[in-house]
Amino acid sequence: MKKIYNAAVLGCAHIAVRSLIPELFNSPRFNLAAVASRVASKAESIAKQYRGAAWGTYDEIINDETIDLVYIPLPNSIHYEWIMKALKNGKHVLCEKSLVTEYQHMEEIISYARKQNLLVAENFQFRFHSQHAWVLKALAEKRIGEIRIFRSSFGFPPLPDDNIRYSKDLGGGALFDAGAYPLKAMQFALPDCHFVMKSATLYNKNSDVDIYGGVYLDCPEGVVAELAFGFDNFYQCSYEIWGSAGKISATRAFTAPPGFKPHILLETNAGTEDLEMPADNHFQNMLSHIADCLDSGDFEEEYRQDLKQAAYIKQALELAR
Repeated sequence: MKKIYNAAVLGCAHIAVRSLIPELFNSPRFNLAAVASRVASKAESIAKQYRGAAWGTYDEIINDETIDLVYIPLPNSIHYEWIMKALKNGKHVLCEKSLVTEYQHMEEIISYARKQNLLVAENFQFRFHSQHAWVLKALAEKRIGEIRIFRSSFGFPPLPDDNIRYSKDLGGGALFDAGAYPLKAMQFALPDCHFVMKSATLYNKNSDVDIYGGVYLDCPEGVVAELAFGFDNFYQCSYEIWGSAGKISATRAFTAPPGFKPHILLETNAGTEDLEMPADNHFQNMLSHIADCLDSGDFEEEYRQDLKQAAYIKQALELAR
C-alpha cells in the first residue's frame, strides 16, 4: 500500500482555492491536513469545506512536524522566503510559478534542498496532460520529420488594475507569469536549447511591470524557438512544432481542465488531421508524480528543471533590459 502524505497550503490565493486545494483533497496520495491564511475567516471557511485544520499564520504550518509537503501559492516576491522556511523545517515544497524572481535564489534553494534531500517542484501541472505525451510520441516517430521551429503563445486580455500581476513589489509581470508557460513547454520538444538569443518586453508605465513580450532561443542543429506572452492580448494558449515534413499544433496547451477534450492538429503532405485527445486531469497526474518522487526520494530531475527554467527567465530579463 502506497504512503499517503500530509499536505498543507500556505495562503488562499484564487488559484489554490479554484484548483489545487480541491485536487489535493481528492488525491489518493495526499491528505489535505491544513490551510493557512492571513485572513482567519478565509482559512476557516476553506478548512471546513475540506475537513482540514485552519491556521491563522503560515509559521504554524511550517513548524508542524506532521506536515510532509507544503503548497505555496503566494506572490512571486515572497516565494524564496517561504520555500527556504519550509525546507529548513524539513518540508517538501510545491510552489506556484515562477519559483523565484532572482536566479541566485534558485541556486540557493536547490543547493539546500539537495543537501536535505527535499523536493522542490514548480506547479506546471499542464506538463502532465496526456496530450503532450501524444505529441512527444509523434515527434519520436518522426511524423513531422526533423524539428525546425518551436512556437508558443500564452496571453490573455487585461486584468483588473488591482491584480497582483501588475505589482512590481510582489514580483509581477508577464514574463514571470504567462511567459513561464511557453518557456516550460519548449523544453518538452527542445530539451537541449542553449540560451536566450533575444528578448523584448513592453512595460506598463503605471505599474512598471512588463505586460507583453517575446523570447527567441537558439537550439542545437539550427532549430529555433519563438515564444510570445502577455497580459494585454487576444487570448492564446498554444504551441506549434514545425518540422521538415509537417506540423503539430496543440490548441489548448496549458489550460485544458479535467473533462475537456483538447485537439491536436497534425499537418503533413497527406493532409490535415484534427485529432481529439482524451480528457485528462493534469492536476491529479502531477500530484501522483510528486507522490512518486517522494516515494523514491529521487528529486534530481525536478531540480534540473527548476534551475533551467530560472536560467532562461534570467537571460530573458537581462536581454530585455
